[in-house]
Amino acid sequence: MANLPRKLVNRISDSTEALTGLLLLVVVALNLAQIFFRYVVVDPISWSEEAMRYATTWMVMLAAAPALLRHEHMAVDFLQYDTPPKLRRVVRLVSQGCVAAFCILLIWKGFPGAIDNMRQVSPAIRVPMTLPYLAVPVGAVLILINTVAMMLLPEMSTEDLAATSPSEKAQ
Repeated sequence: MANLPRKLVNRISDSTEALTGLLLLVVVALNLAQIFFRYVVVDPISWSEEAMRYATTWMVMLAAAPALLRHEHMAVDFLQYDTPPKLRRVVRLVSQGCVAAFCILLIWKGFPGAIDNMRQVSPAIRVPMTLPYLAVPVGAVLILINTVAMMLLPEMSTEDLAATSPSEKAQ
C-alpha cells in the first residue's frame, strides 16, 4: 500500500508518454500527407497545418510532465551544487514549490480561459477553441501531480540529493 502513490504517478506518467508518442505520430503523418498532397497531388489539405499546430501544443504540454519527473527538462541548478549538502534539499523544495505555484496559476487561469472560448471555433478544422486552449491547464495539472509527488515522495526523485556538480562528475 505504501507504493500506491508512486505506482499511480508512474502509471499517469507512462500513459501521458504514450499519448504524447501518438500525438507525435499524428503530427508526422499529417506533415507527410500535407507535403504529398501539396507537391504531388497539387491539392493541399486545408486543415492539416492547423491540426498539427494544436496537436503539437498538446504534445508539448503533455510531455513536460514526464520530462519533469525524470529530470529531463532544462533547469538552472547552480544553486544546488553551490550549497552545502544539507541545504540542497531545501533549495530543491523551494524550486519545486515555485513550479507548483506556477502550475496552480496556469490551472486557475487556464480552465476559465479555455471554457470562455467554447463558442469560438477554429477556422479550418472547426473544433471549439476550448480544445486547444485546454492543453495548458491539463498539462499544468499533470506537472503539478509530478511536482507534488517529487516533493512528498523522496523516491520519486531520480537525482541523488548529494550529487556533485556536472564538472565534478566528469572527473
